[in-house]
Amino acid sequence: MTIPAVIAAVRAQYRLDWDGIHGLAHWERVRENGLRLAGLTGARTDVVELFAYFHDACRHNNSRDPGHGARGAGLARALAGSVFDLDSEGLDLLVEACTGHTSGETVAEITVATCWDADRLDLARVGKTPRPERLCTDAARDPEIIAWACDRS
Repeated sequence: MTIPAVIAAVRAQYRLDWDGIHGLAHWERVRENGLRLAGLTGARTDVVELFAYFHDACRHNNSRDPGHGARGAGLARALAGSVFDLDSEGLDLLVEACTGHTSGETVAEITVATCWDADRLDLARVGKTPRPERLCTDAARDPEIIAWACDRS
């Protein structure tokens, strides 16, 4: 997998400000959050990394955009096999994580849950502190992890 190729493909169709609240800097923090969590949860790092770049890739605006996760999942499916390689189980997990990341759910398969937490831990960028009861994993609920993530946002 080549992250630069994924970023280039996402950027080619991205509609919002590349440097905005849902742009590249957010995705990089989600990636770092996810990889740190995956080391504690056992989540699949390949899926976690791809989630970081696809979950908000197809937003139409920076506010309420209910279909953006599913659109990001569709983009991931369209690019699988050409821009990145992922086995079918991994692709299904990526699609589930992207599609459901705004649902507010807190129970999911560990890789999906880790993806959701990686995104939620970056809420401080919009002035919100992640609430432990809205996180999925024990790792993400750790006060030290929350503080670390908030300091980076």
